[in-house]
Amino acid sequence: MRRLALLCASPPFDGGEMPLPMPSYGIHRVHAAARGASYPHDVDVRFFDLGELGREETLRAILNFAPDLVGFSVYVWSMSNLLALAADIRASLPNSLFLFGGPSARRDAFDHFHYKQAARVVDAICEGDGEAIIVHLMSAPVLNRTTLAMTPGIWTRKDADAGWTAEGDLLTMSLSATPSPYQQGLMPSGAVAYLETYRGCPLSCNFCAWGVSRPAREVFPTDYIEAELKAFRALRAPAVFLLDAGLNLNAKGFRNLAEAHARDGFLSEALFWAEIYPTLAKPEHIEFLASVGTAYLGVGLQSIDERVLKAHNRPFDMRRLAPAVEELSRVAGLEMQIIMGLPEDTPESFRKTLDFALSLPVYSVRVYHCLVLPDALLSRSLPHWNVSFDPINMAMLSNFSWSAHDLISMRDELTNRVAKQGGVSGEYWWSFRK
Repeated sequence: MRRLALLCASPPFDGGEMPLPMPSYGIHRVHAAARGASYPHDVDVRFFDLGELGREETLRAILNFAPDLVGFSVYVWSMSNLLALAADIRASLPNSLFLFGGPSARRDAFDHFHYKQAARVVDAICEGDGEAIIVHLMSAPVLNRTTLAMTPGIWTRKDADAGWTAEGDLLTMSLSATPSPYQQGLMPSGAVAYLETYRGCPLSCNFCAWGVSRPAREVFPTDYIEAELKAFRALRAPAVFLLDAGLNLNAKGFRNLAEAHARDGFLSEALFWAEIYPTLAKPEHIEFLASVGTAYLGVGLQSIDERVLKAHNRPFDMRRLAPAVEELSRVAGLEMQIIMGLPEDTPESFRKTLDFALSLPVYSVRVYHCLVLPDALLSRSLPHWNVSFDPINMAMLSNFSWSAHDLISMRDELTNRVAKQGGVSGEYWWSFRK
């Protein structure tokens, strides 16, 4: 019997504005792939959520299971806790192998001075989709560190002080063949449902870590999306969160979504949340949004300073923004999103962006404290930006255009402005309600 433990740490909500449960999703994608595969030997797959069970119960349950392989799903909020838990597991199960995946499982992060010592426990890193990798490893005749090192595309090292190496390109699974945790009944009922029509992002903004885009033709088929919608209805999902980088950033993906909705209609029965690139909105997008239960459309403005946007590889046509927002606001509630603390931006320029965003016909304006994320500013910052950040939560502490005093002062200013306008805030975001 080969045993696989899949481990995540669902976070508590930052602030009290979210009334609906939002379960972890990425780890369940891997869970569905592992459970849905055929193997040459018996395989037992179990899922553990540190955020739900707590540290002691999670450790006890995993030690009792005694897995051969533990797959960790790592995000900004869970890096430190999962590395510490891995060390405790290794102390009792020295032969268990640890594969780290998820948006924050990156060589740049594990090699950072804050994490480097704790990351000695990491046996391998998957810096991309994990479904095919998990099935490959659980199918291998022998599962050991040599197997990890020979698996195409995952990063391993001979010892904790050596550099990372990978053999070949990462194994992938076609999107049409990717098992669904909803269709397998692995997701809870009554919770927000997550939907994908494609993966990655065609843009490459320095501040974002959405992931490398697959070719535009690689999308989830219409039949697959329709089956997802039917599964959402069976689970009584109150809302559907579209995980695509943007509703209108992949034409084929959008067409498949629109056709699936026309067949099934569930998106008219539930709330629909998505991101959209407003200046690329076309009549078909407006028509689709008018036909679904759209409760939220996120618009990533980030800054109105074209010099700042150019420095961060962010394409944006400011001349078309206001008319596009006006048109979209007639069919959906819009949230304008901006970032405070970007290198090349300044407090003065940021205030202009905030005031401009507040002048638009949107439901709310949300300000995010800049994060120094793996695959983004952690690896793509320019040397002269002099980026300093909190290694626990990756929050920007200072850079060459924002002093530590500037950031602290702006946080206080935003908190005061939000309170006066009746908005809400968390530790690293502020929402101005219009």
